[in-house]
Amino acid sequence: AAADAGVELPGRDRLLDGAAGDHVLAELARPTVATYNSYAASLVADHALLLGVEPASRLLGEAARYQLAAQLVESWPQDLGIDAAVSTVIDAVLALAGALSEHLLTPAAAAASLEQLAARLEATPATGPRGHLKDVVDVLDSLRTRVRLLDLVEAFAEHKRRAEAIDFGDQVALAARLAREVPQVGAGERARFAVVLLDEYQDTSYAQVELLHALFGGGHPVTAVGDPHQGIYGWRGASAGALARFCSTFTAAGPDGPQPALQRHLSVSWRNDHAILDVANRAAAPLREGSRLDVPRLAARPDAGPGLVQARVLLDRATEAQAVADFVVAGRAELGEGTTAAVLCRTRSQFDEVAQALRARGLVVEVVGLGGLLTSPEVMDLVAALQVVHDPARGDALMRLLTGARTRLGAADLHALADWADQLAGPRRRGDEQDAGPVEGVDAASIVDALDRL
Repeated sequence: AAADAGVELPGRDRLLDGAAGDHVLAELARPTVATYNSYAASLVADHALLLGVEPASRLLGEAARYQLAAQLVESWPQDLGIDAAVSTVIDAVLALAGALSEHLLTPAAAAASLEQLAARLEATPATGPRGHLKDVVDVLDSLRTRVRLLDLVEAFAEHKRRAEAIDFGDQVALAARLAREVPQVGAGERARFAVVLLDEYQDTSYAQVELLHALFGGGHPVTAVGDPHQGIYGWRGASAGALARFCSTFTAAGPDGPQPALQRHLSVSWRNDHAILDVANRAAAPLREGSRLDVPRLAARPDAGPGLVQARVLLDRATEAQAVADFVVAGRAELGEGTTAAVLCRTRSQFDEVAQALRARGLVVEVVGLGGLLTSPEVMDLVAALQVVHDPARGDALMRLLTGARTRLGAADLHALADWADQLAGPRRRGDEQDAGPVEGVDAASIVDALDRL
């Protein structure tokens, strides 16, 4: 915790002194809680004009962001020299744009660094009789591909500016610029929040750390909580090393100048028994050995029980799903019908098999998470209906509805619909342009049109 020892808190007599005291207690009872990104969004909304950015800029969700990048890539006039599908290029542009925002880099600075890295790698002595090994060549190709994509990334940023739109990465980058370049923003935030708690600090990105340090560094009361073994967002620029650097990044004010922040270990687990912690400590041992922080082993609470951990190795996922169902049924029989259980799967692809095995035993199952919801038949039917209503060219979505359990059309009916669609489209294709080439877009035969005009 980095804290200024000179901060004075109201005394008990002042806190309880009449209406003023009630007001202070009410304020203390309602802390402001926000994610890093939502906090950055509030800063941008309040102060973006100081950087010449419209505060009411439209926030792009993932779908709108992908659509904008797709329009840019598909209309790009230059040859990128990349042998990849359009969708792959779109994903790469979005990933690279997000990475630059998370690291507060401009496309020009990123290009210079990538070219320098590629030159250094290429200048290393060849390790094989025919030159560099394939892994080295693959890395060089990857670096050069990124450099070529940076023109698209820069154009993507320009498209967003012209459309007065920003995405989540832009919000954090703009908030970090505000914190670093506009001193009054930090002064206002420090006056507004006397104490700051940063949770899951191991998952902060470089841009988020820069934002928080610029606002609350230099001795402001800040506490960070995190576990380097639980860092899961490295793919978006987060680094558990941020936790290791916290004590030097957020220094405490001392009598002789800035002092490293204090560090405390929360190593007692209050919800697990001994056997579970033994397995957890053994699994985390390699992480502990390679950590820059002195992370102690987890210890059980004083009244912890012995606990039980079971492991089984099964032939396939179907057998595994049946074993999970057996385990849950046996547990309910032992503990009572009102007992609930949670099943954690490593991948979403296992959800259906486990859910079916549990339902086959008469159990009520809830699949938590959007992925499970979108793969349920009812929701897939609803999505298909919305796609058909939105876009008459989505005959693929209509096929799900026509051949599904509700309508159950057969092959003969589908052939009849296709013939009728051709007849409906025929007059639109006759004339001078009938030999001009393939029919595209709304001029093509549509089975949706055929269904609409039976």
